[in-house]
This record gives sequence, C-alpha cells and structure tokens, in this order.
Amino acid sequence: MSIIRPPAVAGTFYPADADLLRSEIDGLLDAALHSDAVSGSAIPKAIIVPHAGLMFSGSLAALGFATVRALRNTVKRIVIIGPAHRMAFQGIALARADQFATPLGSMRCDLPALQSALSLPHVQMLDEAHTLEHGLEIELPFIQRLFGEGADIGIVPLLVSRCSPRQVHEVIEKLWGGPETLIVISSDLSHFHDYDTAQRMDNRTRAMIENFDAENIDTSDACGALPVAGMLMAARNRAMKIKTLGMRNSGDVTGDKSRVVGYGAWAIYQADASDMAEDDETDFTKATENLIKAHGAEMLGLCRQSILHGIETGAPLQVSPNEFGPELSAPGACFVTLKKAGQLRGCIGSVMAHAPLATDLCENAFKAAFRDPRFAGLAPSEINDDLELSISVLSPPAPFAFDGEADLIGKLTPFEDGIILSDGNRRGLFLPQVWDQLPDPKDFLAYLKRKAGLPMDHWSPHMRAERFITRGISSKDVRPSGFWDQQD
Repeated sequence: MSIIRPPAVAGTFYPADADLLRSEIDGLLDAALHSDAVSGSAIPKAIIVPHAGLMFSGSLAALGFATVRALRNTVKRIVIIGPAHRMAFQGIALARADQFATPLGSMRCDLPALQSALSLPHVQMLDEAHTLEHGLEIELPFIQRLFGEGADIGIVPLLVSRCSPRQVHEVIEKLWGGPETLIVISSDLSHFHDYDTAQRMDNRTRAMIENFDAENIDTSDACGALPVAGMLMAARNRAMKIKTLGMRNSGDVTGDKSRVVGYGAWAIYQADASDMAEDDETDFTKATENLIKAHGAEMLGLCRQSILHGIETGAPLQVSPNEFGPELSAPGACFVTLKKAGQLRGCIGSVMAHAPLATDLCENAFKAAFRDPRFAGLAPSEINDDLELSISVLSPPAPFAFDGEADLIGKLTPFEDGIILSDGNRRGLFLPQVWDQLPDPKDFLAYLKRKAGLPMDHWSPHMRAERFITRGISSKDVRPSGFWDQQD
C-alpha cells in the first residue's frame, strides 16, 4: 500500500484548483522561456530557486526551472533539498512516503536514492518535519508542468535543520549521479528587513554564491543557507560555474517596502559548459541539416496541415509527440514564415525550445497564418501556388559581446547571424533571412532597433545582443507547385 504525502499548502502558496494551477505555472514558465536570463545552450546540473507563494517568487523559480527544460527526456531523478520551517531537529529528514501529491497528481519518491541517503548517520526518517512544510512542495508543480505530469521521474525530498554545510555536502555527493540526476536547492534570501537593507544583504549573498563562499553564508542571508552552502562546496570542488538568473523581493510585488523577503535564482553548470559555443554551433548545424534532409518534407507537411486545419476549425492541429520519431518529438524552436507572391504574409516563432518540435511547428504555422498582428488572417482564397511556406529551426541564442555600436556592426556576419537586440524592456529579433532585404550591417541594426520599438539612431550602454543561427527549408524546395493540393 502506497503512502502518499498530501499537499500542505495548496490553496495558500499556490492554487488548489488543478486547471488554475496549470495556467499559472505555464504562464510563469512561458515568460521565463522568453527571458534573456535563460539564453544559452548549457544545461545546469543544479539550480537554486525560491519557495515563497507563486505571486511573490514564482517568476524567479520559473527562471531556474526554464534553464533545465532540455532535460525533459533525460532526467529520471530530482533531488530537492530545502530548509525545515515547521520544526527543528538534528540533521536531515526524509518522509516515510512513497509519493508526494499536488493538485496535478502524485510524484513518486525514488526509494533507492532515499535509502542511500538514509545510510548516512546524520540523515533520519521524520514524517512530522514534512507534514506542513512548503519549501519542497512549492517546487513540485514546476517539475510536473515542465517535465510532464505523468513523467517517470523520482523525487528525493530532503529537509535540513541542525547540521553543518559539510553534512549537506555529503548527501549531495551521495546522490550526485549522472545526467539523469538534477539537484534543486530551495531557498529564499533575507527576511523582514526594510527594502534598502534587504537589497544590500541580498546583493552580498549574491556575491557569496557567485564566489562559491560556502563558509560565510548563514541563515541571516538565506533561510536555506545550509543547503546552498552544501551545494556550493560540491560545485567548488568540481570547478563549476554559477550564473545569477534574477533577484527581487516582496516589496517589488506588493509595493510595501517596510518589511520584505528576498528571492533569487541561480543555475550551476559544469566548468566547460559555457565555453563550448563554437562546438555547440557546429553540432547544431550538422544535426539540423541532417534533420531537414531526413524530415524536411514531413515538417512542411505538418505546417500545411495545421494551416488547413485552422481554416476549418480556427485552431492549430493538435499532435502527439508519440506519433513521431525522436527528432520531431525532442524539444525544438522554430519560426514559420508565409510569403504571398514574394511578400511577407506572416511570421511567428519561438526563440527558445519549450515544446516538442512537431508541436512547435503546428502552433507557429497556425499563428503565422492567423495570429500575426501585422496581417489579417489568411483567407481560403489565398491558399494557392504563390503562397510560400518556410521553416527556420533556431539554435539556442548565445550572448553576443560587443564594445559600442561600431563594434557590434563590425562583428555582424551577414546572411548567417540571427540577432536578438534588447534595451530594458524593448526587444527585437531578426532571422538571418532578413539579410536578404537588408544586406548592409548598418541598415540591419538600424531596422532591428526600430523593430524593438527604439529610434533607428538609438544607442545606450545598456544595449544587449544575443546571436543565433538557423537552418531551414521552404515549400518551394520540395514542390514548386501543387504544395497546397497534396493529400495526406
């Protein structure tokens, strides 16, 4: 008979209604996936995320989880370590449970991993510590929505109370595993100081985390100081790298800055992960060219079906990743472009991979045809031989360093670079295909600034750029005429 640990904070820290919870989590993850903070192709081994109610820290937790989206078909075990809030005890506590439940269903516990942790002398079984605890539970809906509510992933929930960072480090080492294991450290930052004091304290904590200063971080800096310190020891010993994804406090949400709680999110990578951009780009180019060679016609056919389905039903074609091979069922990011008599008729896409490529193709084809705000929805009478459909598959965007506007212009590679340009909340993207109309790098940059909602001569020291490349295919490449008349 299974022992299920029921939700303790559903209806308070997050919605108790499953549909409402899905909607909230999906919205937070979608925003995170489109954030500059999660750009890049490196996949973290561990993340540090907050555990307050969704309205307060959900956006930061989503940033952390968004960085591990590519583990969807790899991760089998998630170790979640957080501080005990409801009771004090010696050491680290497990729950006598086979499953942890949320309104989205139950997640199984990885019992062999729990037994392995229990072999350490400072780890004990203590149900009472878990009964009302929120610090681990709040992370579960993110895992369920990101990796799938029915995904076969085992969790290892661990609560830390009176022990040393070294003892937490021992547990982390015991459960480190390989690519199948993700480590989630659950911690908020400073508590109940005024806004300015909290910012100073949290910035100091940020510096300690970025410098792997496990010895000096304490519970006045973060409620999960012990789990964080244990993780920093493991990361430091492996010469890993840490990236700050974002920080805020409750005063930024409520406007009450008299007594706030701080939050932050970090990703922890293998040491050489961020130094592999050139190899990653080469791998992407080869893999995507092979993908298009083998499945390009099928990909175009999916887009065509979704548009025809949209004409009939007003909705995109719904597909199951199980219908396709691993290339189209794996996460992928694409843009779908429509041209009518050689003129742009619609273009919509995804910057980051957040769904199976087959799903992304169907959704973006529908949106390009019917939801591009620059154009009226595609009419049935327009579906004929002079309507061209093309697909661009995107590499993960990577930071593009430059020193001033002239340096950026000089570093652009015409007909190869796709660029995401941002300044504050303004953001614009050009696919490499835009070089066909704007072959001069100065013009390319000027019109990209205009697309971002900035003056074409605008410049500021806060300007940022990310670069990506694409490989694509057009309906004209596979069938110059009769493409829209094919029967499936």
